[in-house]
Amino acid sequence: MNSKRSIKKKSFFVLLILQSLFLNNLSAQKQPVDYVNVFTGTSNSRWMMFPGATLPFGKVKLSPDNQQNVWNGGYEYTISSISGFSYLHAMGLSGLSMMPITGSMYANEGWMKTYPGPPDGPFGTMWTAGYRSRFDKKTEHGAPSYYSVDLLDYNVKAELTSTMHCGLMRLTYPATKQAHLLINFDAVAEEKNDVYETSFEKISPTTFRGYIKQRSSYAPDYTVYFFIHLSKAIDSADGFINQPYTGKETNYGTGWRQQSHITTNISNFKAAAGSGAVLHFSTGTNEKVIVQSGISFVSMEDAKLNLDEETTSFKFDFDKYVQQGKKIWNDLLNKVEVYGSNENDKEKFYTNLYRCYTGKSIMNDVNGKYVDACKNIQQLKHNTDAVYSSDALWGTQWNLTPVWTLISPQVALSWTNALLELADKGGWIPYAPVALGYSPIMGGQHQNSLIISAYQKGIRSFDAENAYKHILHDYTTLGEDYPCGGFAGNRHLKSYMDNGYVADEDGPASNTFEYAYDDWCFAQFAKALGKDSTYKKFLARSKNYRNIYDTSINYVRQRNADGSWVSPFKAFEYGTVGGWNGKGFMEGTPYQYTFFAPHDIQWVLKKMGKDTFTNRLAEGLKNNLFDMGNQPSLAIPFYFTYAGKPFLTQHYSRQIASTMYNTSPFQGWVGEEDEGQMGAYYVLLSLGLFETDGGCATKPFYTLTTPVFSKIVIHLDNKFYPGKTFTIIADNNSPKNEYIHSATLNGKPLNRAWIYHDEIVKGGTLRYNLGSVPNKNWGTSQLPPGELQ
Repeated sequence: MNSKRSIKKKSFFVLLILQSLFLNNLSAQKQPVDYVNVFTGTSNSRWMMFPGATLPFGKVKLSPDNQQNVWNGGYEYTISSISGFSYLHAMGLSGLSMMPITGSMYANEGWMKTYPGPPDGPFGTMWTAGYRSRFDKKTEHGAPSYYSVDLLDYNVKAELTSTMHCGLMRLTYPATKQAHLLINFDAVAEEKNDVYETSFEKISPTTFRGYIKQRSSYAPDYTVYFFIHLSKAIDSADGFINQPYTGKETNYGTGWRQQSHITTNISNFKAAAGSGAVLHFSTGTNEKVIVQSGISFVSMEDAKLNLDEETTSFKFDFDKYVQQGKKIWNDLLNKVEVYGSNENDKEKFYTNLYRCYTGKSIMNDVNGKYVDACKNIQQLKHNTDAVYSSDALWGTQWNLTPVWTLISPQVALSWTNALLELADKGGWIPYAPVALGYSPIMGGQHQNSLIISAYQKGIRSFDAENAYKHILHDYTTLGEDYPCGGFAGNRHLKSYMDNGYVADEDGPASNTFEYAYDDWCFAQFAKALGKDSTYKKFLARSKNYRNIYDTSINYVRQRNADGSWVSPFKAFEYGTVGGWNGKGFMEGTPYQYTFFAPHDIQWVLKKMGKDTFTNRLAEGLKNNLFDMGNQPSLAIPFYFTYAGKPFLTQHYSRQIASTMYNTSPFQGWVGEEDEGQMGAYYVLLSLGLFETDGGCATKPFYTLTTPVFSKIVIHLDNKFYPGKTFTIIADNNSPKNEYIHSATLNGKPLNRAWIYHDEIVKGGTLRYNLGSVPNKNWGTSQLPPGELQ
């Protein structure tokens, strides 16, 4: 009896060992790209965070849409219907949506289904139905270069992939004489676009071209040109123009039974808003139709060129495009290898690293042509490989800048040259280059911290003197309504220079901090370039934030132009009034902005005193008085280290990484992702590296904290950095062991809680010994740099 028990016990342990080996082998076979969950956060995010297919900074972001025109638009995970697959999902940019359909295009009462209908139906052949289709979540699959779903109402499988300038669809139809592809020129978007002219032309039964002229609140007039190839010849094509919705057509109030003006058997078709085309053909059982579409903002000729250049190698071999995209993404994500037993943390890490490269878009074509802010066609300079459309780069000094400069310095260089290219053509460096214009979003000029940080880190294949010239212009010239639309420069610079702060009657007090930080960054750039007088001038100006620091209460506060304080004072009340230009504190409170002095936090520490400083930081983090899902507060956990308490930095950074991020489609991250900014923040928390001053010091450094993983290997780019790899090892790592007890750098004791950038890029190993209780002495002997100098 005991012998049988012993045999069973041994067999059980053998089974456990084999199971463990099997699971470890599966994990070892997974590549970084396989950990990306493209559905993370898609239930509460902006439409730039989509589940469809794209490449890093791809112009085409081919993805399903299922919402109507609401603020975040695009795709909502909880809606189990799809209204189409659109090619652009960028800030202020949209256009060209396609939807495969089978069966009659006409409902029972003769209405042609050229409206998608509401997200919750009705569906199918009902006379009230639009053309959208339901789908079963079990059939929906997504990865960085691939998306697929089965459309229940049409029995069509839709698969998506992309190149940089082209979108590709593989549509598997059933046997039917009524197969269709509906092309919508007025698709949904995050910011409702005003479409005012469209064109569609049939070149041959397999080739089509056209354009969509439109505008949005953030992107003045722009044109989306498209060139389409099909692997199958169509039988005919119709054009449609939907009538404006009056709200009186039905009792349902959503307008899916509105009348449409139909033009049958078209070769050429021009219209305005609410228009599109329907291609008709017959298909056999499980017949696959490949749709390839090249996109350009320059011309139809360039749309064709983009398509020809990027589809010549693989023709209609859809799977090869998928594999090509997967390799491109894996090569990028594999620049950082992470090791640990928690597979969920790996999924979080690579998903967030992926998002650092998906929200923003290249705007030039394969030949280097692009359309500038004044709608002139331009050609990229020889040292510039791309220009990018982007939401405001507000706050990127604490997320995207350090990720790009450390992990992908070629990206940082490309962005630097792109910003200077746009400045050469437009006269100003744009801080929100939506559609390459001067979109009036947010405050400050934090895009320049990327340029300066890149230079300070040795990423210097750009004209530094030209960068200096442009930044000096932008920081000494009053901002203006740009002649071609938008706003260029700092809107409240006059008040800042006249008063030494932005007066309450002129604009947000918070812009005082944004401008002062920018001044310090520029001072460091001038110092590195040997421009001493400029260095001294802007170093002095970077102290301006002190002018609205009320030492009697140790808070910053609004101040009138006559020097009087604005009363009553409310430390915890969000101060934004009237958007980005009104009184108060933009997307923040006085409590939060009191610490917005990343270049001079030690001055704030001295004024408050160490106890008040650390107590207020801790109180704010415990009671959610800081918004850790938004830019102004991202440096907060790392300021404990300046007060000689790096163990609190270790505690709170770990807490934020574990509690504020997940891989759920319903949350993902707390707050707005903002085109990869919150994703980049998680990447930095995971690595245990953070640049409190945005990396603009003449000798950049990182504040250290406990990494999420037991081992991290950063593969350094040898085009820019001398080392091969930098490895971070955390011995005894676990959720409970969040505190650093000791550390070594390349085998030598490291007793400071920060490290120079140069020490990382030389290559080597940073090793921690972790424990469950704090070592309050480690990292306190030498505090981080940061005294204003």
